[in-house]
Amino acid sequence: MNPRHRRLLIPGLLIALLVVVVVATVTGRADAATGGSVACTLTDDRIDEQSGLAVSATHPDTAYLVNDSGSDAEVYAVDLATCEVVGVTEIEDVPWRDPEALALDGDGTLWIADTGDNDAVRDDARLYSLPEPGREDDSVRPDVHPVAFETGREDVEALLVDPTSSAKWVVTKGWTGGELLAMPDALPTDEVSTATSTGVTMPILVTDASMTPDGHYAVVRTYLGATLHDVRDDFAEVGTIQLPAQSQGETIAVEPSGTTVLVGSEGVGEPLHRLTFETPEPVEPAEVAEPSRPASESSAAEGVPTVVWVASVTILGLFAGALLLRRRRRP
Repeated sequence: MNPRHRRLLIPGLLIALLVVVVVATVTGRADAATGGSVACTLTDDRIDEQSGLAVSATHPDTAYLVNDSGSDAEVYAVDLATCEVVGVTEIEDVPWRDPEALALDGDGTLWIADTGDNDAVRDDARLYSLPEPGREDDSVRPDVHPVAFETGREDVEALLVDPTSSAKWVVTKGWTGGELLAMPDALPTDEVSTATSTGVTMPILVTDASMTPDGHYAVVRTYLGATLHDVRDDFAEVGTIQLPAQSQGETIAVEPSGTTVLVGSEGVGEPLHRLTFETPEPVEPAEVAEPSRPASESSAAEGVPTVVWVASVTILGLFAGALLLRRRRRP
Protein backbone atom coordinates (compact mmCIF):
# COMPACT_ATOMS: atom_id res chain seq x y z
CA MET A 1 0.00 0.00 0.00
CA ASN A 2 1.23 3.48 -0.85
CA PRO A 3 2.49 5.17 2.40
CA ARG A 4 0.38 8.24 1.64
CA HIS A 5 -2.72 6.11 1.20
CA ARG A 6 -1.92 4.23 4.39
CA ARG A 7 -1.71 7.50 6.33
CA LEU A 8 -5.15 8.47 5.02
CA LEU A 9 -6.68 5.06 5.81
CA ILE A 10 -6.79 5.40 9.60
CA PRO A 11 -8.61 8.77 9.81
CA GLY A 12 -10.89 7.62 7.00
CA LEU A 13 -11.89 4.53 8.94
CA LEU A 14 -12.55 6.57 12.06
CA ILE A 15 -14.77 8.95 10.08
CA ALA A 16 -16.67 5.98 8.61
CA LEU A 17 -17.22 4.55 12.09
CA LEU A 18 -18.55 7.89 13.28
CA VAL A 19 -20.96 8.08 10.34
CA VAL A 20 -22.28 4.56 11.05
CA VAL A 21 -22.87 5.38 14.72
CA VAL A 22 -24.62 8.67 13.90
CA VAL A 23 -26.88 7.03 11.29
CA ALA A 24 -27.75 4.17 13.63
CA THR A 25 -28.50 6.62 16.43
CA VAL A 26 -30.83 8.63 14.20
CA THR A 27 -32.56 5.42 13.13
CA GLY A 28 -32.99 4.38 16.74
CA ARG A 29 -34.51 7.76 17.57
CA ALA A 30 -36.94 7.38 14.66
CA ASP A 31 -38.06 3.98 16.00
CA ALA A 32 -38.53 5.47 19.46
CA ALA A 33 -40.58 8.29 17.98
CA THR A 34 -43.04 5.83 16.44
CA GLY A 35 -43.29 3.99 19.76
CA GLY A 36 -42.12 0.59 18.57
CA SER A 37 -40.87 -1.52 15.69
CA VAL A 38 -42.00 -3.93 13.02
CA ALA A 39 -42.60 -7.42 14.42
CA CYS A 40 -42.89 -8.96 10.96
CA THR A 41 -44.54 -8.33 7.59
CA LEU A 42 -47.57 -10.23 6.28
CA THR A 43 -46.87 -11.29 2.71
CA ASP A 44 -49.35 -14.18 2.39
CA ASP A 45 -51.90 -13.02 -0.18
CA ARG A 46 -54.69 -14.84 1.68
CA ILE A 47 -54.50 -12.18 4.38
CA ASP A 48 -55.52 -9.14 2.39
CA GLU A 49 -58.23 -7.48 4.49
CA GLN A 50 -57.35 -8.30 8.07
CA SER A 51 -60.05 -7.20 10.44
CA GLY A 52 -59.47 -9.26 13.59
CA LEU A 53 -56.29 -10.06 15.52
CA ALA A 54 -55.64 -11.98 18.75
CA VAL A 55 -52.38 -13.16 20.33
CA SER A 56 -52.19 -16.63 21.87
CA ALA A 57 -51.44 -17.07 25.55
CA THR A 58 -50.66 -20.78 25.15
CA HIS A 59 -48.80 -20.99 21.83
CA PRO A 60 -45.74 -18.69 21.98
CA ASP A 61 -45.17 -16.37 19.04
CA THR A 62 -48.58 -17.16 17.59
CA ALA A 63 -51.35 -14.79 16.53
CA TYR A 64 -54.69 -15.40 14.85
CA LEU A 65 -56.16 -13.27 12.08
CA VAL A 66 -59.36 -13.09 10.05
CA ASN A 67 -60.38 -11.07 7.01
CA ASP A 68 -63.60 -9.12 6.82
CA SER A 69 -66.59 -9.24 4.44
CA GLY A 70 -66.30 -11.31 1.29
CA SER A 71 -63.51 -13.47 2.67
CA ASP A 72 -63.24 -17.22 3.07
CA ALA A 73 -64.48 -18.54 6.40
CA GLU A 74 -60.99 -19.16 7.75
CA VAL A 75 -58.85 -18.27 10.76
CA TYR A 76 -55.12 -17.96 10.07
CA ALA A 77 -52.49 -18.82 12.67
CA VAL A 78 -49.38 -16.71 12.07
CA ASP A 79 -45.85 -17.02 13.44
CA LEU A 80 -44.94 -13.65 14.93
CA ALA A 81 -41.23 -14.02 14.20
CA THR A 82 -41.80 -14.37 10.45
CA CYS A 83 -45.49 -13.61 9.78
CA GLU A 84 -45.73 -16.94 7.96
CA VAL A 85 -49.06 -18.75 8.11
CA VAL A 86 -48.53 -21.87 10.24
CA GLY A 87 -52.11 -23.10 10.41
CA VAL A 88 -55.50 -22.54 8.77
CA THR A 89 -58.79 -23.36 10.48
CA GLU A 90 -61.81 -23.58 8.19
CA ILE A 91 -65.01 -22.43 9.90
CA GLU A 92 -67.79 -24.76 8.76
CA ASP A 93 -71.57 -24.35 8.46
CA VAL A 94 -71.88 -20.69 9.42
CA PRO A 95 -73.24 -17.74 7.42
CA TRP A 96 -69.85 -15.99 7.43
CA ARG A 97 -70.78 -12.42 6.54
CA ASP A 98 -68.60 -9.66 7.99
CA PRO A 99 -66.28 -10.87 10.78
CA GLU A 100 -64.58 -7.90 12.39
CA ALA A 101 -62.90 -8.95 15.64
CA LEU A 102 -61.17 -11.80 17.48
CA ALA A 103 -60.62 -12.36 21.19
CA LEU A 104 -59.37 -15.19 23.40
CA ASP A 105 -60.82 -15.91 26.82
CA GLY A 106 -59.03 -17.54 29.75
CA ASP A 107 -60.58 -20.94 29.09
CA GLY A 108 -58.94 -21.53 25.73
CA THR A 109 -61.86 -20.38 23.58
CA LEU A 110 -61.46 -18.19 20.52
CA TRP A 111 -64.34 -15.78 19.92
CA ILE A 112 -65.12 -14.33 16.49
CA ALA A 113 -67.41 -11.32 16.17
CA ASP A 114 -69.36 -11.49 12.89
CA THR A 115 -70.87 -8.10 13.62
CA GLY A 116 -69.76 -5.76 10.84
CA ASP A 117 -72.62 -3.67 9.45
CA ASN A 118 -71.47 -0.60 7.53
CA ASP A 119 -74.95 0.03 6.10
CA ALA A 120 -76.84 -0.62 9.36
CA VAL A 121 -79.09 -3.25 7.77
CA ARG A 122 -78.28 -6.47 9.64
CA ASP A 123 -80.52 -8.36 11.99
CA ASP A 124 -78.26 -11.39 12.08
CA ALA A 125 -75.15 -10.37 14.04
CA ARG A 126 -73.41 -13.33 15.66
CA LEU A 127 -70.52 -14.40 17.82
CA TYR A 128 -68.79 -17.68 17.00
CA SER A 129 -66.86 -19.65 19.62
CA LEU A 130 -64.43 -22.51 19.10
CA PRO A 131 -61.42 -24.08 20.82
CA GLU A 132 -58.22 -22.14 20.22
CA PRO A 133 -56.83 -23.58 16.96
CA GLY A 134 -53.08 -23.61 17.58
CA ARG A 135 -50.50 -24.19 14.86
CA GLU A 136 -52.25 -26.72 12.65
CA ASP A 137 -54.77 -27.04 9.84
CA ASP A 138 -58.26 -28.02 10.86
CA SER A 139 -61.97 -27.73 10.09
CA VAL A 140 -64.28 -26.72 12.91
CA ARG A 141 -68.01 -26.22 13.32
CA PRO A 142 -68.20 -23.47 15.96
CA ASP A 143 -70.97 -22.65 18.37
CA VAL A 144 -73.10 -19.80 16.99
CA HIS A 145 -74.40 -17.16 19.41
CA PRO A 146 -76.98 -14.76 17.88
CA VAL A 147 -76.65 -11.21 19.25
CA ALA A 148 -78.49 -7.92 19.01
CA PHE A 149 -77.79 -4.43 20.32
CA GLU A 150 -80.01 -2.41 22.61
CA THR A 151 -79.14 0.72 20.65
CA GLY A 152 -80.42 -0.75 17.36
CA ARG A 153 -78.55 -1.81 14.26
CA GLU A 154 -74.88 -1.05 14.84
CA ASP A 155 -71.60 -1.47 12.99
CA VAL A 156 -69.47 -3.29 15.58
CA GLU A 157 -65.79 -3.95 14.88
CA ALA A 158 -64.42 -4.32 18.42
CA LEU A 159 -64.90 -7.20 20.86
CA LEU A 160 -63.50 -7.19 24.41
CA VAL A 161 -63.20 -10.42 26.41
CA ASP A 162 -61.81 -10.38 29.94
CA PRO A 163 -59.26 -13.25 30.14
CA THR A 164 -59.87 -13.62 33.88
CA SER A 165 -63.68 -13.66 33.99
CA SER A 166 -64.78 -14.11 30.35
CA ALA A 167 -66.97 -10.99 30.68
CA LYS A 168 -67.61 -9.52 27.24
CA TRP A 169 -68.25 -6.11 25.73
CA VAL A 170 -68.52 -4.73 22.21
CA VAL A 171 -67.80 -1.21 20.99
CA THR A 172 -69.91 0.44 18.31
CA LYS A 173 -68.25 2.22 15.39
CA GLY A 174 -69.82 5.66 15.17
CA TRP A 175 -68.92 8.68 13.07
CA THR A 176 -69.57 11.01 16.00
CA GLY A 177 -68.51 8.60 18.73
CA GLY A 178 -68.81 4.99 19.79
CA GLU A 179 -70.42 3.35 22.78
CA LEU A 180 -69.46 0.45 25.01
CA LEU A 181 -72.15 -2.24 25.18
CA ALA A 182 -72.11 -5.08 27.73
CA MET A 183 -72.85 -8.64 26.67
CA PRO A 184 -74.84 -10.98 28.98
CA ASP A 185 -72.84 -13.47 31.03
CA ALA A 186 -74.53 -16.39 29.27
CA LEU A 187 -74.62 -16.49 25.48
CA PRO A 188 -76.94 -19.29 24.37
CA THR A 189 -76.98 -20.69 20.85
CA ASP A 190 -80.75 -21.02 20.58
CA GLU A 191 -81.84 -17.45 21.31
CA VAL A 192 -80.70 -13.90 20.71
CA SER A 193 -78.58 -12.23 23.41
CA THR A 194 -78.82 -8.45 23.65
CA ALA A 195 -75.82 -6.24 24.36
CA THR A 196 -76.97 -3.44 26.65
CA SER A 197 -75.85 0.16 26.87
CA THR A 198 -73.32 1.03 29.58
CA GLY A 199 -73.43 4.77 29.03
CA VAL A 200 -69.68 4.75 28.39
CA THR A 201 -68.68 6.73 25.31
CA MET A 202 -65.79 5.68 23.12
CA PRO A 203 -63.77 7.43 20.39
CA ILE A 204 -65.11 7.83 16.87
CA LEU A 205 -64.60 5.09 14.27
CA VAL A 206 -63.38 2.32 16.58
CA THR A 207 -61.95 -0.55 14.52
CA ASP A 208 -60.72 -2.97 17.20
CA ALA A 209 -60.04 -3.42 20.91
CA SER A 210 -58.20 -5.77 23.26
CA MET A 211 -57.64 -6.37 26.99
CA THR A 212 -54.60 -6.87 29.17
CA PRO A 213 -54.07 -10.40 30.58
CA ASP A 214 -55.20 -9.37 34.06
CA GLY A 215 -58.41 -7.80 32.76
CA HIS A 216 -57.59 -4.43 34.31
CA TYR A 217 -57.16 -2.38 31.14
CA ALA A 218 -58.57 -2.20 27.63
CA VAL A 219 -56.94 -0.68 24.56
CA VAL A 220 -59.29 0.69 21.92
CA ARG A 221 -58.05 1.67 18.47
CA THR A 222 -59.36 3.85 15.68
CA TYR A 223 -57.89 4.55 12.26
CA LEU A 224 -55.61 7.19 13.75
CA GLY A 225 -54.79 6.31 17.34
CA ALA A 226 -55.56 4.23 20.41
CA THR A 227 -56.81 4.96 23.91
CA LEU A 228 -56.20 3.12 27.17
CA HIS A 229 -59.10 2.52 29.57
CA ASP A 230 -59.25 1.35 33.19
CA VAL A 231 -61.89 -1.40 33.24
CA ARG A 232 -62.22 -1.19 37.05
CA ASP A 233 -63.12 2.50 36.84
CA ASP A 234 -66.03 2.20 34.38
CA PHE A 235 -63.62 2.16 31.45
CA ALA A 236 -62.31 5.64 32.24
CA GLU A 237 -59.72 6.80 29.73
CA VAL A 238 -56.30 6.84 31.37
CA GLY A 239 -53.91 7.21 28.46
CA THR A 240 -53.25 7.17 24.75
CA ILE A 241 -51.04 5.11 22.45
CA GLN A 242 -49.50 6.74 19.39
CA LEU A 243 -49.90 4.47 16.37
CA PRO A 244 -47.66 4.34 13.28
CA ALA A 245 -48.97 5.53 9.94
CA GLN A 246 -50.91 2.72 8.24
CA SER A 247 -52.83 2.48 4.97
CA GLN A 248 -56.01 1.38 6.78
CA GLY A 249 -55.37 0.54 10.41
CA GLU A 250 -57.83 -2.11 11.54
CA THR A 251 -56.46 -4.35 14.29
CA ILE A 252 -54.92 -4.25 17.75
CA ALA A 253 -54.08 -7.03 20.21
CA VAL A 254 -52.37 -6.99 23.60
CA GLU A 255 -49.55 -9.53 23.92
CA PRO A 256 -49.17 -11.92 26.89
CA SER A 257 -46.64 -9.62 28.59
CA GLY A 258 -49.36 -7.01 29.02
CA THR A 259 -46.90 -4.27 28.07
CA THR A 260 -46.95 -4.46 24.27
CA VAL A 261 -49.58 -4.46 21.56
CA LEU A 262 -49.57 -5.53 17.93
CA VAL A 263 -51.34 -3.35 15.38
CA GLY A 264 -52.11 -4.22 11.78
CA SER A 265 -53.63 -2.83 8.61
CA GLU A 266 -55.59 -4.09 5.63
CA GLY A 267 -53.60 -5.04 2.54
CA VAL A 268 -51.04 -7.64 1.47
CA GLY A 269 -47.47 -6.81 2.46
CA GLU A 270 -48.50 -4.78 5.50
CA PRO A 271 -46.40 -5.07 8.67
CA LEU A 272 -47.52 -5.95 12.15
CA HIS A 273 -46.13 -3.24 14.40
CA ARG A 274 -45.19 -3.96 18.00
CA LEU A 275 -45.69 -1.01 20.34
CA THR A 276 -44.86 -0.63 24.02
CA PHE A 277 -47.44 1.05 26.23
CA GLU A 278 -47.58 2.04 29.89
CA THR A 279 -50.42 1.60 32.36
CA PRO A 280 -51.00 3.55 35.61
CA GLU A 281 -50.40 0.32 37.54
CA PRO A 282 -48.25 -2.66 36.49
CA VAL A 283 -50.08 -5.33 34.52
CA GLU A 284 -49.96 -8.94 35.64
CA PRO A 285 -48.72 -10.92 32.60
CA ALA A 286 -50.25 -14.13 31.37
CA GLU A 287 -48.81 -17.25 32.99
CA VAL A 288 -46.84 -18.29 29.91
CA ALA A 289 -43.38 -17.58 28.57
CA GLU A 290 -43.19 -14.33 26.65
CA PRO A 291 -43.01 -14.75 22.86
CA SER A 292 -39.44 -14.72 21.59
CA ARG A 293 -38.28 -11.60 19.83
CA PRO A 294 -36.35 -11.35 16.56
CA ALA A 295 -32.63 -10.82 17.20
CA SER A 296 -32.65 -7.40 15.55
CA GLU A 297 -35.35 -6.12 17.90
CA SER A 298 -33.67 -7.51 21.00
CA SER A 299 -30.45 -5.73 20.11
CA ALA A 300 -32.28 -2.48 19.43
CA ALA A 301 -34.10 -2.74 22.75
CA GLU A 302 -30.78 -2.93 24.53
CA GLY A 303 -29.81 0.44 23.08
CA VAL A 304 -27.39 -0.41 20.26
CA PRO A 305 -28.69 -1.88 16.98
CA THR A 306 -26.98 -4.96 15.57
CA VAL A 307 -25.74 -2.99 12.56
CA VAL A 308 -23.65 -0.80 14.87
CA TRP A 309 -21.89 -3.80 16.43
CA VAL A 310 -21.19 -5.42 13.06
CA ALA A 311 -19.94 -2.21 11.50
CA SER A 312 -17.87 -1.30 14.55
CA VAL A 313 -16.17 -4.69 14.74
CA THR A 314 -15.45 -4.63 10.99
CA ILE A 315 -14.02 -1.12 10.98
CA LEU A 316 -12.00 -1.62 14.15
CA GLY A 317 -10.63 -4.84 12.65
CA LEU A 318 -9.50 -2.94 9.56
CA PHE A 319 -8.03 -0.27 11.82
CA ALA A 320 -6.03 -2.84 13.77
CA GLY A 321 -4.90 -4.51 10.55
CA ALA A 322 -3.69 -1.21 9.14
CA LEU A 323 -1.65 -0.49 12.27
CA LEU A 324 -0.12 -3.96 12.18
CA LEU A 325 0.80 -3.57 8.50
CA ARG A 326 2.36 -0.21 9.22
CA ARG A 327 4.52 -1.64 12.02
CA ARG A 328 5.71 -4.58 9.92
CA ARG A 329 6.81 -2.30 7.09
CA ARG A 330 8.51 0.24 9.36
CA PRO A 331 12.35 0.03 8.92
